[in-house]
Amino acid sequence: MFCKRCRGRVVSNVSHCPYCGKNLLPIYQRFWLWLIVVLVIGAGFAALIVFSPNLQIKEKPGNSPSPIVVGAPEGTPYKSLEPGTTIAYNALNVTFIKSYHYDVSSNGIPITAIEVRFSNTGTTAINLYSTQWQMESEDGRRVDCFIGKNTTGVSIVSEFDTRALSPGSTYTAVLFFSIDNPAELLFAPNPVSNDEDKLVTWVLAAMSEGEDAAG
Repeated sequence: MFCKRCRGRVVSNVSHCPYCGKNLLPIYQRFWLWLIVVLVIGAGFAALIVFSPNLQIKEKPGNSPSPIVVGAPEGTPYKSLEPGTTIAYNALNVTFIKSYHYDVSSNGIPITAIEVRFSNTGTTAINLYSTQWQMESEDGRRVDCFIGKNTTGVSIVSEFDTRALSPGSTYTAVLFFSIDNPAELLFAPNPVSNDEDKLVTWVLAAMSEGEDAAG
């Protein structure tokens, strides 16, 4: 083969002309080309993550804002709220509407139903998780949402496990808990954080068979 610059004869397995030093490698084998390709691909992925709402990390432990009690003065505590009170967390509004005795589990423990309403005031979907909710008894014991059967073998499951709440929409759901002497309803606004300080709580009134604790 011949060098295209000086026309000197060179062997086919050399990378540079021994006479004038011209790079004889095909363009697809040159280091600088692949470096540019890698940089372009990397920049593309970075832009995709930054500008795509679905790929951004919405929450991280420790960096989430504090909930706000809607309609109350700034700084109002979000602990031991009354039923019917709404809290706002980022673009999500959550209202605990009411609670009532629902049934008895197969192991004889009362099942309490709670009704909650979610509103998305933002422009992107918000994921709701039943694992964000717990109920606490008078002695401080906590339980997660109930999944099981009543005394007659009928399955009882909360109305959602995971649900995407679309922008501008409202969703009302019923969750079930099986616990003796229920005292408070607990909600963790940030599903990936166990920050006790940012846990929202509502009080539960004493309930009798079939009686609403809050209307």
